[in-house]
Amino acid sequence: MRTRRAKRGRRVDVRKPAILINSDGIEIESLILDISSQGFRLELDDEVRVGELVSLRVDGQLVSAEIRWVLGKEAGGTFLTPVDFSTL
Repeated sequence: MRTRRAKRGRRVDVRKPAILINSDGIEIESLILDISSQGFRLELDDEVRVGELVSLRVDGQLVSAEIRWVLGKEAGGTFLTPVDFSTL
């Protein structure tokens, strides 16, 4: 039996610098590659863990998220509350 995945929101290519704050409070420079109202994909040089609760600081705005996948220098996550990505 296949599980049904939630419909993914429209993704927008942004290529925008951000600071990821990991669960230990360490700030990691990153680049948001694309974003939707529910999640994001970013590039970073440091490691993050799947399931880790993080914060993203973009243009002074702080949003909470959970890392859902990691592949090499890229990671993806979901926002804990929907985000109006047009404000990021």
